Amino acid sequence: MIRNTIAVLSGLLVAVTLITFSVMINSYWIPYDYKGLPIEYWKSIVRTAKGEFFIALLISSGVGSLLGGIVCALIVKTAKKAYAMLIGFILLLTAIATVFIFKGYPTWYCISIFFIFFPFSWLGAQVVEWLQYKVIEPKKNL
Repeated sequence: MIRNTIAVLSGLLVAVTLITFSVMINSYWIPYDYKGLPIEYWKSIVRTAKGEFFIALLISSGVGSLLGGIVCALIVKTAKKAYAMLIGFILLLTAIATVFIFKGYPTWYCISIFFIFFPFSWLGAQVVEWLQYKVIEPKKNL
């Protein structure tokens, strides 16, 4: 139980960190001289951002949930896909909450988030299972 909780929290930490830092890379979106958390500046960003910002946000969300799923699947012993999808579910709920809290997201982004978090977190666990059962296990038998 504790191992699974640590796995989910570790996966979430990896995903959220990657998503946050990838959005902060471009100083046009979040200025480097801004003092405070990016979430405080988020409201004005969402209202004034162009489509490229939301595309970058979707890409970073996909990569973040993929790596979060990989980290989680590496730590848990069983039900790797289920725990990785839990990460995708939590990230999806967070994204839905931000859509409702901060008005101004484009409709295509709101629809796209449903196709990003679950598949990519599941894919992360799938990669780990494939590596463990197809690559590492046969080498042990040699």
